[in-house]
Amino acid sequence: MRTLLLLLVILPSIALAHNKSDVVEMYNGDRITGEIMGMVNGDLKINPRYSPPINLDLQHIASIDSDYNYEILTSNNQRFYGSISSTDKSGEVLFTSIDDSAVIQLLRITEIRPVEESFADRLTYTLGANFTFEPDLLTYKLEGTAIYANKKGQYAARANYLQSTTRSYTEEQGWVDGEPSIAALFSIDNEVWTDLKGQRFRSVAAQYDYNDQLNNFGRVSIGAGLGRYWLDNQGVRLATTVGLQGVAEKTKTGDDGPTNLPAICVDDDSEAVCFDDTLTRETLYSGEAFASASLIMYSLTDMDLNLNILGSLYPSLTESDRIRAHLEASLSWEIVSDLFVKLSWYSDFDSGDRDNEGLSPLNTRRLDYNILFGLDWRP
Repeated sequence: MRTLLLLLVILPSIALAHNKSDVVEMYNGDRITGEIMGMVNGDLKINPRYSPPINLDLQHIASIDSDYNYEILTSNNQRFYGSISSTDKSGEVLFTSIDDSAVIQLLRITEIRPVEESFADRLTYTLGANFTFEPDLLTYKLEGTAIYANKKGQYAARANYLQSTTRSYTEEQGWVDGEPSIAALFSIDNEVWTDLKGQRFRSVAAQYDYNDQLNNFGRVSIGAGLGRYWLDNQGVRLATTVGLQGVAEKTKTGDDGPTNLPAICVDDDSEAVCFDDTLTRETLYSGEAFASASLIMYSLTDMDLNLNILGSLYPSLTESDRIRAHLEASLSWEIVSDLFVKLSWYSDFDSGDRDNEGLSPLNTRRLDYNILFGLDWRP
């Protein structure tokens, strides 16, 4: 939570960038002069001299001129580094590097990233807030992402914090909030390209996650693997990663010893059933394999519509018949510049049967999920 709030404060204050001398010409004749900040999902972002940053649809752009250095990815998985200039023909650009030059059709470009020395030129980030409110359930989620790219690869950091509170109504007290349940995640991942096209990469990742609904009271995972971009075209990007990781996690297990904690009672068919809460926390160590897939789809239209799906499987190598899974899916569309509304699904699954270890039924669960509506800011 502290890390996410720190991102909210620090990232907007980063302001170093190159001079606003880049020129973008549109098919309707408009010429926009400013700083090209990059392109992703079919939108070229430019910061004009006379206004805040704006997004331009790639399909409406006739030419681009810039003396600064960029990394360009194309639909046939080519990767270039150098400057961009216009040609005599609309809809294409001349890309010039130290070693070579090439003419590229604009609609074949899938991503443009500045590779200047400035930290701000290499950093992109998003911030979001999601929520759902029902009479008996209140859920909210804060999230943020940051990506720092260079010629060899990229670092990606993600953080989110989700809290759900069950509410009950009584005639004496009205609405009463129960004990909140919490799920949190922070991860950092480093991808290093292993071929000239950047189609294959090595990945090293570390992650911390917490979900009290699944008996996870703090899990640290550190692992490494190999990945590949299978599709990187206009409108779709698909990547997969496989590898191994070590895990240290805190869970609650039964304790046969005496306890001074009060008994917990639940109402079962109008009869109070009570039992002693004799659970203690224990740190467990294990090894896992993992396989993850990331799918991004977007529309090349004036209305930005993005679909993002991230799924991961974690079969245990040290615990028989245990498998974990994580799935995130979101559909977002831009309502004003840089501001998106989003409908998202967030879920975790753990097949581990903790009942055999004496866990209380109130603390045993295998699937936790949330459906949320929220906002994303993508400057």
